[in-house]
Amino acid sequence: MVAIATPLLGANVDRVTAGTTTDGQNAEHTLGTIIQGADGVQYRYVQAAAAISTLTTEPYGLAITEANQAVVVTAATGLEGHYFGVAPRQIIADNAFFWARVGGAVPMRVSASAAANAVLGIGGVGAAGRLASSVTASAGNMIVYGVKLTAAASASASAGNTIRTAIVTNPIFRSAVAD
Repeated sequence: MVAIATPLLGANVDRVTAGTTTDGQNAEHTLGTIIQGADGVQYRYVQAAAAISTLTTEPYGLAITEANQAVVVTAATGLEGHYFGVAPRQIIADNAFFWARVGGAVPMRVSASAAANAVLGIGGVGAAGRLASSVTASAGNMIVYGVKLTAAASASASAGNTIRTAIVTNPIFRSAVAD
């Protein structure tokens, strides 16, 4: 069962704390706890299973396991059954604890020319952690249903750093190839 809390508990959703193992030891909150922020965003308390970001400009898409271990999403990590989330704009080292954004309007780094209101996914087109709208129906590519951009990404030279607001609603991973 997942604990549901309110913003009245004082959880700092931008706080990242160091961890030393991948078993949740020394976590400030129970892994998997979900809270609804006053900003309308839903947050899930997770632990980084690998380093996620080295800069505050990397709110990458995440794949979160049932054990609440988070990694940067790729076609290989975005397995059916994993949760989708977005990292906060913080530096997140391996084993760190943080609040992943799992619902609502959240800033997310996307691939160049990702289209607004299009089906997004990751595979050969998208770089790790960045969803794209031009994911083909090829083996190994993953679609993330339940995530839409409110504005198209930029096709400029700096588009690799494009951060757009995504509306996240009950996201699920599916293979880009029909079953």
